[in-house]
Amino acid sequence: MRGPDTPVEGADPEVLAAVDTLAGRWGGRAAEAERERRLPDTTVTELLDTGLLQLTAPPDFGGPGHSWPTLVEAARRAARACPSTGWVIGVVGGHAALAGRLPRAAAETVFAAGARQVFATASAAAGGRFTRVPGGFEVAGRWRFCSAADHADWFLLNGHGGDSAGRILIPLSAGQVRVGEGWDVCGMAGTGSRDIFVDRVFVPGALTGSLSHCFAGRQPSGGGPSPYYLGEVPFLPYVNSCVIGPVLGCAEGAFAACLERFARDAGGSHPLEQPLVRDGLTESAAELACARHLYEAVCARLHTAGTARRPLSPEDAAAIGRDRAYLARLCVRSVQRLVRLAGTAAHFADDPLARHWRDLQMAAAHRDLDWARNTAAYAATAFDPGGAGEPGDTGPAAGSAVPPTASGCERTA
Repeated sequence: MRGPDTPVEGADPEVLAAVDTLAGRWGGRAAEAERERRLPDTTVTELLDTGLLQLTAPPDFGGPGHSWPTLVEAARRAARACPSTGWVIGVVGGHAALAGRLPRAAAETVFAAGARQVFATASAAAGGRFTRVPGGFEVAGRWRFCSAADHADWFLLNGHGGDSAGRILIPLSAGQVRVGEGWDVCGMAGTGSRDIFVDRVFVPGALTGSLSHCFAGRQPSGGGPSPYYLGEVPFLPYVNSCVIGPVLGCAEGAFAACLERFARDAGGSHPLEQPLVRDGLTESAAELACARHLYEAVCARLHTAGTARRPLSPEDAAAIGRDRAYLARLCVRSVQRLVRLAGTAAHFADDPLARHWRDLQMAAAHRDLDWARNTAAYAATAFDPGGAGEPGDTGPAAGSAVPPTASGCERTA
C-alpha cells in the first residue's frame, strides 16, 4: 500500500533524498521567509548547490534533464516543511524547462552562464507592454506575481507582441528590471512573488519567441533517444500542473503540525483520546489520502505521455485539470477542519499550523486550480455532444491538449 512517504512513480530517489535531508532546515527558516517576504539567501544557495532549481534544465544547456515527477515530488516534500520553498522548487524550478524551449539564440543567451540560475516568469502584465520597433521590441511597464524575483537571474516576460506576432515570450536579465516592494500578503509570503518594472529596454527579435511555439511539441534534438521529454512534448499541461506538489505537500505539513500539537497534550486534556478530535483527524486523513490518489493519477498521465513523446488528448488534458482542481479542494477542506479542531491557538501568526493554512489558501487560489475553469473544460469533453461521452473515457491519444495562453506561467495570487 502506498503511503504519504512513498515516492511517486518516475521520481529520482537521489533528488528526493537531498530534499529530505534539507527539509528540516527549511522548516526552521519558514518564519524568517514569511517575515522577510522572500526565501533566505541560505535556502536559495542550498537549492542551487544541490541542483533543486535546475531539475528541469535541458541537458543541451548543462542541465540534468529530470522527469516531471521528480520536479513535482521534490516540491511536495519540501512544502511539508516550508510551503514557500516547495513552491519555488516546483513552480520556479519548472521555468528552467521553459527557458530551454525559447528559440535557440535566446536559449543560448540565457544559459550562457550555465544551468545554475534562477528563472522567474512574468505573465500578469499590469501596464507592461511590448512595442514593435525596428529590429525587435521595446519592453516597458510593470508585471506582477514574479515568484523568486529577488533571486532571479532571468525574467521570462509574457505579453502581446502585436496583431501579427500574437503572444510572445521575451527574456530579460536581472539587470534590466527593477524589483518592487509590493508583496505584502497573508500567505505564501516567502515566495517573494513581487512586481517588476522595466524602463524601455530594447530586445532584438532573435531573442523573442512565439508563445505558441515555445509551448508546442517539437522534434527530438540530438542524435538519439533521450529520457528528457520536457523539451519535446507540448508543455502547457506540465507547467500548469506544477502547483499540485506544493499544494499537497503544504496540506500534509499542516496535518503533521496538527498531530504534533495534539500529541503534546498541553494541560492534560488528552486531545487524541477525544472522539470528536479522532473523528475529525480521520476524515481529514481520508481527504488527504484521496488527494494523494489524484496527485498520483496526474503524475502518471503526464509521465506516461511524456516518456512516449505523446501529446495529451483533449480528454486526458481535461481530466488532469479536473483532478488537480479537486485535489486542491480536498486539501483546503482537510486543513480547514484541522484548524477548527485546534481552536483559537491555531491562529497565532507563529504557529506552524496557522502558517501552513495561510500558505494553502494562497496556493489554492492559483488560476490553474480554479474549479470553475477546470470543470468547464472537463464537461466540454465528457458531456457535450461530440465530446468524450463518458466520464473517465480518455479517448484516442491524439491532438494537442489546449492552445497555449498566458496561464502557462501565470499566478493569480
